[in-house]
Amino acid sequence: MKRLLLILVPISIFLISCKSGNIREPLYREIQNVHIEDVGLLQTTAGFDMVYYNPNDFGVQLTNARGDIYIDNMYFGRFSIKDKVSVRKREEFIVPALIKMDNISAVKNHREIFQKKQAMIRIEGFATIRKAGFNKEVPIKYEGIQDLERLRAIVAR
Repeated sequence: MKRLLLILVPISIFLISCKSGNIREPLYREIQNVHIEDVGLLQTTAGFDMVYYNPNDFGVQLTNARGDIYIDNMYFGRFSIKDKVSVRKREEFIVPALIKMDNISAVKNHREIFQKKQAMIRIEGFATIRKAGFNKEVPIKYEGIQDLERLRAIVAR
């Protein structure tokens, strides 16, 4: 009986602490360190760091993330993270990410986007977080206007 209680009590405390009402989404801050990693005929790979703030009173480990990026509702590429990220409570954290862009569709569909100063960026995907040995897959959804001039300046450095 004691063994059962030793197992059930921590699990129930963990599940109670993870009520959806207590969990807030990380707040997006900015993109940093944009750089080209590999240029190919059909695909280009770029790396960048996304800065977020964790407003929650607990930390987690981000073990995996993947999804699609759209610019002005046109498919731009697929992203994933490079490494696992430790997310501490009430602190900023950096997510090193990769994006794989299809060169043919980028040239064909995004010619007018490269001339704009701002564009609507939409990101849809999933992230896997780990806390106390438990994994949970959570959706990633972001939509907002981004300054493309600033992004071009970062890449040009």
